[in-house]
Amino acid sequence: MPLLTDTFIIDVDRFTWICGPEDDPEDLCLHGHVTVQIGKTVMEYDGTVSATALYLLKTLTNDKIMSEYDIQMVPCCGHFLIANQDLSEVAISGCDDGLDWSTEHEGDGVRLTLPSGESQWVDFYSYRYQVLQFVEKVEGYYRSCQPKKIPDDEFERNGYLAFWNEWHQRYMEATLQDALQTGREIEFGYNNQDYFISRTQEEEWYLYCQQTEEQQKFKTAEELFNHAKFGEELLKNQLTRIQIQYIL
Repeated sequence: MPLLTDTFIIDVDRFTWICGPEDDPEDLCLHGHVTVQIGKTVMEYDGTVSATALYLLKTLTNDKIMSEYDIQMVPCCGHFLIANQDLSEVAISGCDDGLDWSTEHEGDGVRLTLPSGESQWVDFYSYRYQVLQFVEKVEGYYRSCQPKKIPDDEFERNGYLAFWNEWHQRYMEATLQDALQTGREIEFGYNNQDYFISRTQEEEWYLYCQQTEEQQKFKTAEELFNHAKFGEELLKNQLTRIQIQYIL
């Protein structure tokens, strides 16, 4: 695990639904109190933290630049979940209020820029660690509540399904890459079978299926991530169907 930097810290607490802290299976958007430190600046805001979590995941691969035409990193609200055609991604639309900053990939890290112009470079491992901690805290709260009632309206239903499809795809990709890049063993389930990802003393990486005893070997973690397969399906294309059991 890389050492954490104090140049970017983000946390969330005081979770609530729009009508209050009492569980509400019909409210799809989670709110909470966000505290974020960028460089020497500390900010706090009560906003829609489900949207924040997804857009933090998006920033692991994409730049996000502050704009009056795009949702804020911590938006006041997220009125509309707008799905793409195959329900693999979603855009969220809210109001003009929120807490915002830009995230741009720069070298082996990201540069975070505040509306004041103050900016801070953060190494990518530390940035990803903070993002994943935030995302896991938000999803953990969803899991502690009653299952959501899927909307009957097609637009709303597709938006909500796309929200979680993109969330789980991006979260699983980031989690696996983090484990691979930090050299940890991963145990997970897929299609009722148990798998291990690990490496030998010679730094050779492998994917092993416990039931079939099939072992796929790769020279690097990156090669494993991009080319490992379940039958004819690439592992990286099946991330939403993987259930991680342990990262050691």
